Amino acid sequence: MEDTTISPETMRWNLPENAHSAEQRSVLDALPVLVFLERAGAIVFANAEARQMLGDSADAWVKRPMEEVLWGLFPGTAEPQTHLQGTRRSSPFHATMPSRSGRLQPVEGTYSITNAEQREAVIVAHPTGRERTPRRQLMEDVLASLPEAVAIEHGDHILYTNPAFTRMFGYSAEEASGGSLRELIVPEARMSEHMALVSGAACQECELVETVRRNKAGELVAVHLHRAPLLVDGRAIGVVFTFRGVRQTAQN
Repeated sequence: MEDTTISPETMRWNLPENAHSAEQRSVLDALPVLVFLERAGAIVFANAEARQMLGDSADAWVKRPMEEVLWGLFPGTAEPQTHLQGTRRSSPFHATMPSRSGRLQPVEGTYSITNAEQREAVIVAHPTGRERTPRRQLMEDVLASLPEAVAIEHGDHILYTNPAFTRMFGYSAEEASGGSLRELIVPEARMSEHMALVSGAACQECELVETVRRNKAGELVAVHLHRAPLLVDGRAIGVVFTFRGVRQTAQN
């Protein structure tokens, strides 16, 4: 039987040369951020948001050299100006990419190595200038309007956070993207709890707990945390976390 357990220690992209699983692709295509998957200096996948910004309408992505997609990404050539902070597993970057209009669009984000031996990495980015690709409006509007803080994780990498997450924990979407919740907001004393929640999602279970998390200032925040699996075609391939303040819940 196929092992579908997902954990921060074992989850890897395991990409074939020019594509990856339909389940992963459909999730990444739905996200309102730029997501690239890199192997050995080449971009082997770009999600729908990134393809649209590049002016590539094709559903399938053809592997391209890194320098044709993101310019100035690597140390020594990257522009230094970025307000993003790195984590133990991710590095911030500022680069440029060609947009569909032919102009160079500045972008910034995080670069996270997922498999050092295979030289694989996930890159999550946001445009920083005025020329932004149209967001997938329905999903963006729904998530942005929720009063609960929402974080979507895939393989211990944050792919999306909504504005309520920023208000509760202090991390902007750009700062959180590509990092991990356990590094950003999970206190050391709650690490085992967090790992158990992630493991439970692989079993397609939902769970609600009252716990504490840490904001950007280092303060503890009492929250009701709801954990649900991110399901695609009936399979759990990630985790959706929602957080509501304990005081906020009491007032309602």
